[in-house]
Amino acid sequence: MLLLFALLLSPAHAQSPMATAPAISDHTRDYLMEINFRGRYMSVPDSIMDIWFFDKEDASNHLARPDIKGYTLGLEYGFRKDTANWILYFEYGGALMQEGYWDDRESPGEYTDGSYLEPDRLGMLNFGGDYAYALKAEDWLSFTFGGGLGVTMLTGQVLEWKPGNVEDQSELEDPLCTSGTLANPQNAPAYERHDAGCGNDGPVAIPKVLPLIDINIGVRFDINERANIRLEGGLHDMLYVGGATGIVF
Repeated sequence: MLLLFALLLSPAHAQSPMATAPAISDHTRDYLMEINFRGRYMSVPDSIMDIWFFDKEDASNHLARPDIKGYTLGLEYGFRKDTANWILYFEYGGALMQEGYWDDRESPGEYTDGSYLEPDRLGMLNFGGDYAYALKAEDWLSFTFGGGLGVTMLTGQVLEWKPGNVEDQSELEDPLCTSGTLANPQNAPAYERHDAGCGNDGPVAIPKVLPLIDINIGVRFDINERANIRLEGGLHDMLYVGGATGIVF
């Protein structure tokens, strides 16, 4: 009996293959995930808006047209395999457009029949998804190309002042603040009615839900598959430049 216990406790038996516990192999995913903070600055070039609206260059007495511009801030969740990248995002956007005079282009030019517009807490909530093809130049450097679709829901409104027409100005204390018949030739431009303190004519009819089209071109810097920085530009319903950064896991 003593001999049996000695054999069981001997070093030779403790190191035998039958007595060694099997090793547990590490499980590795064949894709990476990332969570990023993103931001974009967006604008519409004046050369595009000149197609439809007059600006100060068109007449010596014409007011300057406001610039259309804005920003977005949000979060995105992405996953990628080799060259394929998918990104889902949610973001809030704010308008940076100033109030001002908008006069639609016509021939011959009439420079006093436009509207004065004033954004009132105008913003947007965006949801969407993008796909990007990644062309790897180095382990830490990739060029990305792609696009996607989304939905934007507008918040706030744009208030409008229209040209004011009056039938009999002699009976009015302030003819700029009363609307009359369109047949009357006496007309106060919208910017004069606004400057005189007249009330607005209501919000502009803008759809509350609009499609969102993305076309993206960028460069991505990977940091040991633990973090990334992406710089990009393209189309986000408006032309944009921006970036994203976050963790990779």
